[in-house]
Amino acid sequence: MLTREERNYLKKIDPLRKANVFPFDPIGKKLGDEIVLKIRNSFPNAVIKFMGSAALGISGQKDVDIYVLADANDFADYLPDMEKLFGEINKQGDYVKKRFVEWKFKQEGYDIEIYLTEPPNRQIKVFDILRSDNKLLKEYEELKWRFNGRSYRDYQEAKYKFYNKMLNDNK
Repeated sequence: MLTREERNYLKKIDPLRKANVFPFDPIGKKLGDEIVLKIRNSFPNAVIKFMGSAALGISGQKDVDIYVLADANDFADYLPDMEKLFGEINKQGDYVKKRFVEWKFKQEGYDIEIYLTEPPNRQIKVFDILRSDNKLLKEYEELKWRFNGRSYRDYQEAKYKFYNKMLNDNK
């Protein structure tokens, strides 16, 4: 079963977009670790989460996902230094009633996405389960490969279904 937010996101995906999965490359992990360190140097007390395939050490879309967790009321304390580090904000808004600010750029062939956001608790739980269960992690990576070159919408829907089943099984 998909959530309303997941169904809404799937509707927005270009039907012609294809999923591109690449083997794990330690460069992505290294880039993520370097970005976390860069943020940590400016915000030593910040809660920073490096999540996604690069952080898990599995095949993925050649992207790096970094989350700086903060209460939305405190975003103003972060923005000036975050903009010095990563440039102008690409997007800001409200996603599933969680406010966020996003920076996107390319580095060494990777799509880097950095979010200043209220904690995405569901995403964190999914990441933590995958990180702690090698069997599920392997299943997840195999799922990704099954959708390589196919519809990105179908790929994302399959991932959502996997997450939802995993979360229900780990209650």
